[in-house]
Amino acid sequence: MAEDERLREALLELQLLRAREAKSLSATRMLLECLEAYSSARTPADALNSIFVSLRDRIGAEFTALGEIAQDGALVIAASDDPACLGLRLAPPFDLAARPRDIMDLALLGAWYGPWDIARYSALQCAPLQTDGRRHALLAFRSGPQPFPKGSLQLVERLAGLALRALQGSEIATENKLLAAAIQGSSSGFAIADATDTARPLIYVNSAFERLSGYAAEEVLGQNCRFLSAEPPDSAERERLRAAVQANGSGQFLLRNRRKSGDLFWNELTLFPVENEAGEVVNLVATQTDVSARVEAAAERDRTRAQMARALTATEDAFLVLEPGNVVVFANKATREIFCAPDVDWAVGSTFDANWAAYLAACEDLPGRVTSLLETPDLATLAQLPKGREIDLPDGHTILIRASAFADGGLVLSATDVTPMKMAQRLLSQRLAAIEAARDGIAVTDGDGRLTFLNRAASQLLGFPSPARALGRPWHDRYDGPSRSANQEPFDMTLERTEDGVTRTHEVTGTVLDSGGTVIVFRDITDRLEYETREAELKQGLRQLQRQEATAQLTAGIAHDFNNLLSAINGSATLIGLEENLTDTLKAHVNRISTAGTQAARLVNRLLDIGARHEAVGSFNLRAAIADIPALVEPSLPDSIALRMDASEGGLTLSGDPGSLSQAIVNLVLNARDAIGNRAGRIDLRISAVTGQCGAEIQVGELRPQARYARIDVSDTGAGIAADQLVAVFEPYFSTKGRHGTGLGLAMVSLQAQAVGGAVGIASAPGSGTTVSVFWPVTSPEDIAGSGPTGAGHDLTGQTIILLDDDPEVAAVAAAFLEARGAEVAVCIDPRDAVEAVEDAPEAWSAVVTDYDMPHLTGGDVAERIKRLNPALPVVLVTALARRLSDPRIADGTIDAVLPKPADLDHLSSILSQYHHRSN
Repeated sequence: MAEDERLREALLELQLLRAREAKSLSATRMLLECLEAYSSARTPADALNSIFVSLRDRIGAEFTALGEIAQDGALVIAASDDPACLGLRLAPPFDLAARPRDIMDLALLGAWYGPWDIARYSALQCAPLQTDGRRHALLAFRSGPQPFPKGSLQLVERLAGLALRALQGSEIATENKLLAAAIQGSSSGFAIADATDTARPLIYVNSAFERLSGYAAEEVLGQNCRFLSAEPPDSAERERLRAAVQANGSGQFLLRNRRKSGDLFWNELTLFPVENEAGEVVNLVATQTDVSARVEAAAERDRTRAQMARALTATEDAFLVLEPGNVVVFANKATREIFCAPDVDWAVGSTFDANWAAYLAACEDLPGRVTSLLETPDLATLAQLPKGREIDLPDGHTILIRASAFADGGLVLSATDVTPMKMAQRLLSQRLAAIEAARDGIAVTDGDGRLTFLNRAASQLLGFPSPARALGRPWHDRYDGPSRSANQEPFDMTLERTEDGVTRTHEVTGTVLDSGGTVIVFRDITDRLEYETREAELKQGLRQLQRQEATAQLTAGIAHDFNNLLSAINGSATLIGLEENLTDTLKAHVNRISTAGTQAARLVNRLLDIGARHEAVGSFNLRAAIADIPALVEPSLPDSIALRMDASEGGLTLSGDPGSLSQAIVNLVLNARDAIGNRAGRIDLRISAVTGQCGAEIQVGELRPQARYARIDVSDTGAGIAADQLVAVFEPYFSTKGRHGTGLGLAMVSLQAQAVGGAVGIASAPGSGTTVSVFWPVTSPEDIAGSGPTGAGHDLTGQTIILLDDDPEVAAVAAAFLEARGAEVAVCIDPRDAVEAVEDAPEAWSAVVTDYDMPHLTGGDVAERIKRLNPALPVVLVTALARRLSDPRIADGTIDAVLPKPADLDHLSSILSQYHHRSN
């Protein structure tokens, strides 16, 4: 039984081998049939077509194409069994060059883009190949439900190389056919010699050679081309040609040849070698042209030139003859002297441009300048001017240049020196032109002050319609005020003239002539005076803007560093306040530190507003805003200075930010302290309600008459300020304290008041103290709740937070606070470490809190990289530059929240708690 089983397995294996051999034999037979059809084709085009026919007959292809794959992956069809698609560009939805493909359902891969309807085909077989850096592909398409036969892809792959060689052969055959037709149809004589034979016999001549020489092709083939030569045996040109032929070289030669009829002609022969693939010269090709007419014309030109040279050598005028292309044919001695062109020297055969460039280069050593007319002379335009054109040369001479054009495009130019004739005319015209063209009015009067001459500018300044209408009129009657008598002394005065309601200011200067008259110069200085006034105003404004810009740049850096320190101070105070066993005294000190730190942070952030205007936003209660003023300033006041505050009308509701007003008052109190100095004194703070019609003297801003304001007066018993300094005290960096002052206190106050639409006034006198009045707009009486969350107790248990700040102390304080709320905090000093931590475990973190201005990466860069790793991970930016950042990632949601430094840690914990609740 086991023996029967083994026998059945052997028979089955034998049957499979026979089937495989039959399949292989069928594929081999199919390939041999295709190769037989390919090899029996008469032309490359027929061979290529046999490939398409074989694919249609053997595998049932309905559309076959061979094309080149472009850089963008598209197929440009170079050959096909359908001529209508040649040259079409098809873009497939996959990479044709990647590998051979047998696709049963094209619709699953997507649409093809191009002017050919591929959608009607359902199956595709593709065989890519690459030669000489170029990529090609052979494609076979089939429609209907049946796919291509099994094993047909191998046939397509094997035929692809044959198809490409047939295509290349067809292209070469077409190119050779075109080249042969071009040579045969050329108007120049072509002769090709065998360079491998030392006799250099001719193997081909075209029809033009037969017409040129008079010999038929069968008469000259096999002979050396020297039988045409009529040159003497020792001719230099003939020797040069002989050497080039022996060396299989190239060159251009002018030879005297003889036709079969015996007629002589000038032959311009161009010789060049042709190499085979091994780099060996196998043929010499010579093109031949009859140039007898040109040679004879050149000889006639030389004869004419000699005659003209003899006739024009003695003349003093310059003569220059140019042939087409502005090539010099003749130049006489005067041309070389007037237009000296070193090295080129107007030699026959040189170009006008080369000589003119040499002439201009030589002019650099001359005292005169090279005008644009000299630098780029327009000879064509000059030939159209019948009278020619006068030109001033750099050597001081004036010449008259004329030009005449020949029918063949040549030119003859002549130049005559007219310097003596033009000298007197030029001097007179220059003087008259200078006077007439002057923007100032120039006039001449007689002894009685009546006008005898005036230029057009003078007539316009004096209000006359034309100079002629002004003659005989007294000039001084044209100005405001009493009539002036004639003055026989020089004068220089400023007069005003009113016409049509417009007053103009003139500067009038008179010089007495020996004849008794006067030369008067009128100059309108109205615009100059206005310009000088405006210039002074603009310079003042520019200085103000420069100071503000410098302050803004300086304070941005200071605020960042100082806010880092304040973050550590405020955070530490907050941590101390969390201790349970604090005495009431320590709690009061902690509260004072927190209050002062918060006010200091607001003050530093307000420094960033120097140089910028911000609209007032929100409203606040005045009494609440000034409640902390004594606690903030009294530690800075010596015992000799008393602070009195009258806030009986402090219940007003004001526009803007309470911190801005509080900081302004602190600045004024500290300024008052500095004004009193070491002496005993008093600072009074008074608040009153006024309207814009209160009559107060305002130095900065303006008051609207019907508006209501809170007036905050800060007075001191100090030394006072001089009147000439009151205007400048609001400018940045101006200080009356010498080197002890910064000059920023009052500048900040003025900017804060103007930002909300208020104003500032100051009253002071030496020895009488100073009072600064701030007018702050009053809004509706409703109190507005403070912005930002307050309170504590936000539970952060279970949160894992990355805290990133390049200041270790700031990071340590914030981390301790968040950990006290239950969070697990990872502190990073280098922003790259934070990005790497999220990269290692994107889902392990609850939030990222980061500074902005850091080495290596900004806070915006960190947020962008983290969002790529985990888009749902919240990123909170804490920065001293919050008011100045313009990073687009803040607006597009990459950064989830922005808090100013020093951060309110309760507010921060509230935000983190909210994000945590949302994620849960």
